[in-house]
Amino acid sequence: MKLRKALLACLIWAVIAAGCVPAGVPARQATGAGSLRLPPGYGADVAVEGLQAPTQMTRGPQGRLWVAQMAGDENAGTGQVMVVDLESGERNVVVEGLLKPTGIALLDGDLWIATKRELLRASLEHVDEEGVAGSVEAVLSDLPFDGRSNGTLTITPERMLVFETSGARFGGEPTAGSATLWRLDPAKPEEPEALATGLKSAYGHAFDAAGRLWVTEIGADLVNGVAPPDELNLAAAGADFGWPQCYAAQQPALNYGGTQVRCLGTRSPVALFAPHAAPTSVVASPWEPDTLLVALRGKGEIARVRVDYAGDNARGEVETFVSGLIRPQHLLAWDEDSLLVSDQATGRVYRIYPAQIAPGDETIGTD
Repeated sequence: MKLRKALLACLIWAVIAAGCVPAGVPARQATGAGSLRLPPGYGADVAVEGLQAPTQMTRGPQGRLWVAQMAGDENAGTGQVMVVDLESGERNVVVEGLLKPTGIALLDGDLWIATKRELLRASLEHVDEEGVAGSVEAVLSDLPFDGRSNGTLTITPERMLVFETSGARFGGEPTAGSATLWRLDPAKPEEPEALATGLKSAYGHAFDAAGRLWVTEIGADLVNGVAPPDELNLAAAGADFGWPQCYAAQQPALNYGGTQVRCLGTRSPVALFAPHAAPTSVVASPWEPDTLLVALRGKGEIARVRVDYAGDNARGEVETFVSGLIRPQHLLAWDEDSLLVSDQATGRVYRIYPAQIAPGDETIGTD
């Protein structure tokens, strides 16, 4: 792993890498994006531009934005982690030479990175002063993999790490550890604990203020001869969401050996999205209670899901919140009044806020 300090001066890249496209999501061009369309009462501006296929974002020390990005073709091994000062525009590359970095988290002085088949940890010695990460080590290697990246990273209220492994569970014996959501104690990183199973691709996850864990799921290409819906799920310890035998609302996947008896014992999703919507990120709304916001990469939208709780699960009503994006990849609640949205196709990070906070129209151009 090559590490270096590189000061970049508000560089605008001419070519934006295509990035990591989930299987089954049609490619879309980064031209003719049109404009962001927001509901009444909200505004938006461009917080960062010139990134190269950004994936996950997180807030770091001194209010700086940390961003993972492909920085080239997704399989080129050119991925980076970059630190951006939103006020000055100054940016530093702190780790590079990464293969498909889709997840980052800052936890107790360490930077954690989810790559194609590894979970990496880098010491952050002197990172604030010099912009250089310390040594990088592979904490977990050869993770189950089915061609898709292993998604984002989330920190639990107890200061543990949540990650997912996709892997193959098609026919025969499933790959050990596949289709699983994990919790990892940094003090015992070699012993991750399975939180839930039967998730095809639990790409995005987030905790709300009540400590509930929300998980998105990107479905298979074909189930029973048609493309299945994607999902928003409310995780529960030990829950089985049914993949590959079951999908959607406890429906049997006949081509994977599913039966009604098997599927009635699985946990139902909270909400369903259109096939190939590709929900890559979820966050509790900074503005509305009992509301989730979900980045639908395949539709170029952010969905708003209002939830009602029933027992230990919930049901959600889906509507479009923001449209006009191209490949919205990650959502980050930046403070109590604003939300950051990365668009992997344009290399931009947008800031969305209630309109009374800052002047401006409710529609902004993206061309």
